[in-house]
Amino acid sequence: MQRWKTILFNIAFSLNCLLLFLVLFEEHLQVPVWLQVVGRMHPLILHFPIVLLVLAVFWELLPRRQKAESTETANIGDSLLLAAALSSVLTSLIGLFLSREEGYEPTVLLWHKWGGVLISFLSLVWFAFRRQVRQVKSLMVTTAMLGLAGIVVTGHQGANITHGENFLLAPLSIDAEKPTVLLDDAVVFTHMVKPILEAKCTGCHNQQKAKGELLMETEAALLKGGKSGALWDTSEKDLGLLFQRVHLPLENKKHMPPKGKPQLSEEEIVILTSWVRSGADFKRKVKELPDRDTLRVLAASLFSTIETDNYAFKAADESLVKKLNTPYCVITPLSAGSPALNVEFFSASKFDVSKLKDLLAMKDQVLALNLNKMPLKDEDLSLV
Repeated sequence: MQRWKTILFNIAFSLNCLLLFLVLFEEHLQVPVWLQVVGRMHPLILHFPIVLLVLAVFWELLPRRQKAESTETANIGDSLLLAAALSSVLTSLIGLFLSREEGYEPTVLLWHKWGGVLISFLSLVWFAFRRQVRQVKSLMVTTAMLGLAGIVVTGHQGANITHGENFLLAPLSIDAEKPTVLLDDAVVFTHMVKPILEAKCTGCHNQQKAKGELLMETEAALLKGGKSGALWDTSEKDLGLLFQRVHLPLENKKHMPPKGKPQLSEEEIVILTSWVRSGADFKRKVKELPDRDTLRVLAASLFSTIETDNYAFKAADESLVKKLNTPYCVITPLSAGSPALNVEFFSASKFDVSKLKDLLAMKDQVLALNLNKMPLKDEDLSLV
């Protein structure tokens, strides 16, 4: 067993030397095609050193009295540290090969790359001096915390590269409720198109990771396009590259968004298509569109037409609205996000005056009531 540990340690040591050399002189590094394939395995194997190092940390911090005293279990810590060291350097090397591809923002990549190198060297040094480290509790805790901190920071930078800036902490910075946008104030690009791009496109086309040399975070970048050319061309029947990629089969490697990423919904595709077909105006407001324009119709369901804050009442109980909503008694908000309700009755033969009594439970919210052609009696009007 000791012989194998020595052999594997020497391999890990040699690979770390190679890693440091390649990182220091990477501007001269030319990665052949077959190594590019190996480099793309980085996202697949990077979880191994993370898991192994975390396990090693917790094993080393476990009080000795809780561990069995057999020779086999005494070697567990050594094996975990050595496996972490070997997998860390392999992952860092493969990641270095991947980083030579185009489309990565240098600053973020630099931090992620050196983070991987430091984790690799820390794992190796920890294994080499494991006996000395175990003798000093404070040194053990410090080393373990450095390892965990390295994983968190380096992983965070990697997530930024893969998924976009501040991916890890993004949920903490998003307000629980987005401000209501009124239909009269809504801008087609800002409030309808841009949210789609941010949710489905900018994760791979941002300053940190510009796949195909394409950025999609600003108006200028969208107009510029990427390595394959302009994003759209209204003179073409299919409107150009963006929509060609969107409509490719999911299994096609050029389909966008790629398989495994959140896909565009039919409504989102319609919004993007209609916006480009209408001229891809970045400043045009929704209210400037013709009444029957597709974007105008869709916007009516997305934005409020009334300042909901002006209402003194809260929204009606959702379960009650759902219960009273039928094909013959349709209850809808006056506008998107509004607590005010519109109630319409259909089919005189299906009319039941008891429905009016049921609506009394949310009389404050019902601001519009259509009883046209319903068979009402005089006494029924007292319910209205």
